[in-house]
Amino acid sequence: MLCTAILVACAPGDEDHFVRGHGLRAALMPPNSRVSVYESVLAAAFELNDPALTLLLDRRLLPRAGGLAEDRRLPAPIETGLRQRGVIHGVCEPPISVSRKTARCAARGPGYVVRFSEVLARGGDSVEVYLAVQKFDTPTSGSSESLRFEKAYQLVHRGNAWEAAREARVRETGPPPAAGASSKT
Repeated sequence: MLCTAILVACAPGDEDHFVRGHGLRAALMPPNSRVSVYESVLAAAFELNDPALTLLLDRRLLPRAGGLAEDRRLPAPIETGLRQRGVIHGVCEPPISVSRKTARCAARGPGYVVRFSEVLARGGDSVEVYLAVQKFDTPTSGSSESLRFEKAYQLVHRGNAWEAAREARVRETGPPPAAGASSKT
């Protein structure tokens, strides 16, 4: 009987259906630490010191269950912190669609819209974050080729900084299967 209780207590929880951060929980950290994590993710994905780089924030968090539909939003202190550090240069929330057209956003020049997942605790001093990137044009820049991708980053806390230790491309950023459809196991 005791063995059964231990097995049930150690069985996977409700989060096993998550596509992003399977089996992980949201990290409990103050806003300034979260800003540092997101800044480190962007530093791993882009040359942040490039003066021609324009990054705009999509405040909609990537949903844990997959797809791009709005789940929750980044808290205002996170956006403010990223702006104050000069990491992002504005906000843009392109329509969520299967269109291959490049998004249009008001900005100083064309660039990329970035969208984050929640910061997920991996254990110890490591976290995991998903980053979706979508190229954008401005109303005056003309049209460019569409580019979208998503990556997962594992970061470790070293001293006073977060460093990307691993990154992997995420294959699918489209919406999850329709509700009620059978899933592959």
